[in-house]
Amino acid sequence: MSHYLSRVTVPSDVVADESALMTAGAVYRDHALMWKLFPGAPDAKRDFLFRSETGAKGHLLYHLLSQRQPQAWHSAVKVESKLYQPKLEAGEWVHFSLRANPVVAKVREKGQSSRRHDVLMAAKTEAKAKGLSPGDIHTEMTRAALAWLTRRADAWGLEIDTDEVQVNAYLQHTLRSKGRQLRFSSVDYQGMARVGDGEKLARALLGQPAAAPHSSLGHALGFGCGLLLVKRLP
Repeated sequence: MSHYLSRVTVPSDVVADESALMTAGAVYRDHALMWKLFPGAPDAKRDFLFRSETGAKGHLLYHLLSQRQPQAWHSAVKVESKLYQPKLEAGEWVHFSLRANPVVAKVREKGQSSRRHDVLMAAKTEAKAKGLSPGDIHTEMTRAALAWLTRRADAWGLEIDTDEVQVNAYLQHTLRSKGRQLRFSSVDYQGMARVGDGEKLARALLGQPAAAPHSSLGHALGFGCGLLLVKRLP
């Protein structure tokens, strides 16, 4: 199955024309703009992952992985696409980046199903309950975020040294959908890693990690999370 990796630039004046989306908040705006790149199939299931970045002069910039080739809905929207078939060998070194929604499932009362919790917020709550200082609380939150990443790295074909990983841009997001208010968090990871298994990594880069415990790329995949990107290091 073909995949495309695209860089999409939406100029600020085009963004301004999308007034209805602007009032819904940045997260929903990004989600809706990505869908506009795939016209003609309103009932199709989402078959793409994306990540938003800060562009110059108020422009919106997106990295997009998709099974269909995206099409610009406006003449000023720039879509640069290429066929994407990642091939890396075990032993190679890469720089990786990932925006993820890391969660942990916690059991509620007996007989009830587990409920997902924000990994960093859960760590913060536990650290506060222990009376830790603000600095130590931040350390515990970072440690929890890194633990979530390292539990999954092997399933993605990566060997990660946590000393070489940066964890930043922890954000809380709120959006309204079908009369409900949804909340989720995101955090950005970036660093160096050694390729342990090229086939596993290729699957993860295509958004299809092998089905196994602690292998997913996280949740909120339709809202800018879960796109793993790598760049081979010399």
